[in-house]
Amino acid sequence: MSDLRMNSILGAGLAAVLGVMVVGVGAETLIHPNYPEKAAYLPEVVAEGPAQEGPAGPPDFGRLFADEAGLAELIARGERVHAQCVSCHTFEAGGAEGIGPNLHDVFGRAVGRHAGYSFSEAMAAHGGAWDYLALNEFLTSPASAVRGTKMAFAGLRNEQDRVAIIAYLRSISPNSVPLPAPLPEAAPTETTEGAPAEGEAATPG
Repeated sequence: MSDLRMNSILGAGLAAVLGVMVVGVGAETLIHPNYPEKAAYLPEVVAEGPAQEGPAGPPDFGRLFADEAGLAELIARGERVHAQCVSCHTFEAGGAEGIGPNLHDVFGRAVGRHAGYSFSEAMAAHGGAWDYLALNEFLTSPASAVRGTKMAFAGLRNEQDRVAIIAYLRSISPNSVPLPAPLPEAAPTETTEGAPAEGEAATPG
């Protein structure tokens, strides 16, 4: 009796499994999935953002510093900007050397030369003088302008801040460096002679 009951249970279980398999096969036969080999639509991804422009030229110091009212505003701004430099430099005449040299007379001074301060070999060998363009290049990225400098400052990427602090350094320096000539202005675009103006129809000959 016990064997008969066990056989009945096993038979019922086997029948249930077979039934599930039959239902699955039948469903797949009736509903056959059909996937295309290639996607019918691929979304186009367009990178957004401003177009990359080439490096801009140097600031027009000859024009900017020739404007007395604008120069006064630049010097005031430069005095505010220089606050981020006082942890390494002094700016008053005869100021002590710090992590960096005193910058009171840096404008027009020979690069890598200041009594009482030990410059890196790279700075000492760089040559030239701290004029408008040299200061602008160095303050943009000291590590790029003078490879091997021990100055850890990342630089002033904001052009207005750079121009302003150069104006401030110039204002406190006893050295005189002539202003560079103003850069030539871009010539206005000229229309082709004889071409009709926009919105006008050409007059027949």
